[in-house]
Amino acid sequence: MDKRRLCGLRGYTALTFSVLVLMFSAVQAEPIDADKEKKVQRARRTLITISTLDQMTKLPGDIGPLPSVPIPAANLQTPAKVELGKQLFFDPRLSGNDHWACATCHNPSFGYSDGLPRSLGFGDEKELGRHSPTIINIAFNSSQFWDGRAATMEEQAMGPIVAVREMNSDPQVMIKKITGIPAYNEQFKQVFGEQPSLKNIGMAIAAFERTVITGESAFDRYEKGNKKALTDQEKRGLILFVSKAACTQCHSGPNFTDSSFHNLGLPQAGPLKKDLGRYEVTKDPKDKGAFKVPGLRNIAMTAPYMHTGAFATMEEVVEFYNQGGGPGANKTPKLLKLNLTDSEKEDLVAFLKSLTGALPQIVPPQLPSRS
Repeated sequence: MDKRRLCGLRGYTALTFSVLVLMFSAVQAEPIDADKEKKVQRARRTLITISTLDQMTKLPGDIGPLPSVPIPAANLQTPAKVELGKQLFFDPRLSGNDHWACATCHNPSFGYSDGLPRSLGFGDEKELGRHSPTIINIAFNSSQFWDGRAATMEEQAMGPIVAVREMNSDPQVMIKKITGIPAYNEQFKQVFGEQPSLKNIGMAIAAFERTVITGESAFDRYEKGNKKALTDQEKRGLILFVSKAACTQCHSGPNFTDSSFHNLGLPQAGPLKKDLGRYEVTKDPKDKGAFKVPGLRNIAMTAPYMHTGAFATMEEVVEFYNQGGGPGANKTPKLLKLNLTDSEKEDLVAFLKSLTGALPQIVPPQLPSRS
């Protein structure tokens, strides 16, 4: 390629990236007046062509392939620990009635969720208030659960076991039950050098969950240099994702989330009359009704969507954002009407599907017997 042309492309790419940065800065401001909204909408006009996209070496929001899985020094991975955690993940004996396992609400067949709008509660199987979030790629999260109440995966693994409306275990009774299973006793001594405890059960489950990581997607292959890995429709969707649709305001980084919390004006659904979300953790008024931004990798596998499970399809989610979210107090100023055409919405969904990568093939293990 002619050097002057190459420099021109690089200059145009740099200019495009700079405009996009300014665009995102504008929409991160506090509530927007009508004139400012018009300026933001003009900034969101698509400036990138497919040809230019193919020349870009870095995309807005630092979206790109996943890095190595972060492993905490206090809970290093070993094959034996992962295998123990896998068994515990599928074992209903961790629950108060020997009926509910972690895999009940985080089923590999449903993208490590449960396929329901909202999970069912312990015992009476009445609907709970929130959709069961997937555990895919949660190793990259800075906090866990929709409201971020757990700082670590180990906390996340222990929480549902003792939660009354989830697995409803009395820790002492549950530990006595697990300790009474000879094979488990031997495994815990091998892995941790001690008998089972709620803490080391959480550590083992977290070690297994850190292996539930998406493989290379079509998007990853594209970002690594195979410019034919995405179709033209998927590329148009990617352009929209980083420009007109402004998705990388929040869905940024390799896992397509910045782990922030936002109120989208989503209407309440399910048995709860209201759900204050992050506010229940922080008690900060600005967090009322705010929920964590989920990662988008393998999103095609984890329907329904949102913390209430309100939307059955990705098309419904895109339309919700196209309308600027819902009404309501405390709604994030980042949401504006997108004015996407029908074909643009189809392109955006096509790109989201290109984020799907293979998952580890998990076969439910044979669980150790009581005798």
